[in-house]
Amino acid sequence: MLYSIVLAIAVQNNKILLLKRKKGDFVNLLAIPGGKVEENEHVKDAAIRELEEESGIESDFKEYLGCVSEILIENNSVTANFILHLCELIPKNTNILNNVEGEMNWYDLDFLNEIKEQIIPSDYEMIKNFVLNKNNKYFDCIEEKVGDKYYIRKFA
Repeated sequence: MLYSIVLAIAVQNNKILLLKRKKGDFVNLLAIPGGKVEENEHVKDAAIRELEEESGIESDFKEYLGCVSEILIENNSVTANFILHLCELIPKNTNILNNVEGEMNWYDLDFLNEIKEQIIPSDYEMIKNFVLNKNNKYFDCIEEKVGDKYYIRKFA
């Protein structure tokens, strides 16, 4: 099954908003907030909606950063295929009101490498490439789950 997913990148004062997932894939790992693009919804509107639903933070659309085609593998089989749309948003405030999908916090971009093992591997690569290095483009990603750990097999 192919899923169209939007990822809402909110950066304020050199800090990025991340979610510690409590359900679904990647439980207990930090993730960029986001979710499925709904029928008859534009990607930018989905990003704004998802950020507000998951955090309570209202935002404005800044720019479309790029796209990642991600395949998730487990037990040598493809379990999911995602088209990930990365949208940078401008938060109107930094007060987290909701923690619907898990605990949300602001993390300093200068110290993300120190918590790299706590971040979904593909999300870490997306933050590094799209936010820190400003590589606004397209990437293919293959991520594999082995036991309860996730590994990047390709990000190019």
